Amino acid sequence: MVEKSSRRSPGVIDLWKQFLPLSISDVTMAFGDPAVSTTLAHLPEARLNLAAVGVAKAIAVFFESPIIMLLHASNTLSATIKARSALWRFTLLSMLILTGLLIFLALPPIFGFVGTYLFGLNEALIPKANLILAMMLVWPAAIAWRRYFQGLLIRYGHGNAVAHAGFIRFAAVTVILTLGFISKAPGAILAGLALVGSVLAEATWVAIAARRYGVCSKPNLSESNQLPSDLRGIWRFYWPLANSMLVVWGGRALLIGIVARAIDGEIALAVWPAAWGLVLLIANATRMVQQIVIKNREEVSPRTLTKFTASVGVACSLILLSLTLSPFGRQFVGAFLGQDIALTEGVLPVLLICSGIPFLVAFQNAVQGFLISQGRTGRVNASSWLSTLSLLTLTAFGVWIRLPGASAAALAMVLSLILETFTLAAGVSQNDTALKKGNGCIPRKAVFSA
Repeated sequence: MVEKSSRRSPGVIDLWKQFLPLSISDVTMAFGDPAVSTTLAHLPEARLNLAAVGVAKAIAVFFESPIIMLLHASNTLSATIKARSALWRFTLLSMLILTGLLIFLALPPIFGFVGTYLFGLNEALIPKANLILAMMLVWPAAIAWRRYFQGLLIRYGHGNAVAHAGFIRFAAVTVILTLGFISKAPGAILAGLALVGSVLAEATWVAIAARRYGVCSKPNLSESNQLPSDLRGIWRFYWPLANSMLVVWGGRALLIGIVARAIDGEIALAVWPAAWGLVLLIANATRMVQQIVIKNREEVSPRTLTKFTASVGVACSLILLSLTLSPFGRQFVGAFLGQDIALTEGVLPVLLICSGIPFLVAFQNAVQGFLISQGRTGRVNASSWLSTLSLLTLTAFGVWIRLPGASAAALAMVLSLILETFTLAAGVSQNDTALKKGNGCIPRKAVFSA
């Protein structure tokens, strides 16, 4: 048992200092989508290319989804050498499997069938989306690599290195889009290059930083023998997290097919990815709340962590709200969309509906952090299933009553996030009895109980 430190427990301001470098990395990551959208909006065939990017990115992220939680697993499991080594082997195996599956789907005959019968895409859209997806074949592997090393860097207190990698990604996407725009490159090719080139640049940088700081060879932080030390143990711990992300992003990929069947399906396919990219740009700023909870779970009281989470969520939701209510914000959205009046009129209501999403995402991630630190990954999985089924059902209902496709998706997204957050919170309140003892520490022996 490691003796408790006599130093002062971190307060809300201290948590913000830890959070900001990590948040910057997520913001710069999320910048890619709106940057691609605004560039395509100023190039020929804007709506067709925007729709193609939305479809291809949704599919690529679905294949990325099983390893999205590698960051959380790496942060949690890197406390011992054996667990860290087993997770690395698991990461490499995941990279190979997911890349192979994505290559199969990107084969033109396979993609043509899926695009026509699952997503309801028209003949003009399928080849463009297929081209972008083919350019993104390394996407899942690059994300897995990046998130494994990010988790190690966060665990050992090198959050600034994660932020620096985010700036590298930001710089890469900016340079690629600028050069492509100047040279008048075809929109679909430019989008694929920007998305893939930027994530490869970031993945390379975090690996270099991990080697520089020696985080892959750090000694044990914990004497616990409860952490998994082989592939089977990693799988048992990680599968509920992977499954939850498969469900979430699989549902969001299927969401494209529902939006495509709305009364304004053609323009809704362009409005939704453009609007959702802006929402994610701000909502993603809150996601690293989860890493702060996991990292500080044994030193900071739940009340302080809750105050910190609320402050992050409110700040980010106010930023998004200002885009729809302030004259400057509306002008920014218009310029972002190339002054396309139809797109702008479709995006603004979606942004207004989604203005509370950053607040919801902050609390969703914070509560997930409590549950993951307890090893209660099954609860995270169950809530994801409930949220995704609600999202698809409510969107389909909105389309059925003839709401605009993007607005139906936005309303459903808000309601499903509310439901998921309450479901997660109920799990903590019912099972977090250890919080009532001492300083809110969870006994190590309970961390990986189901």
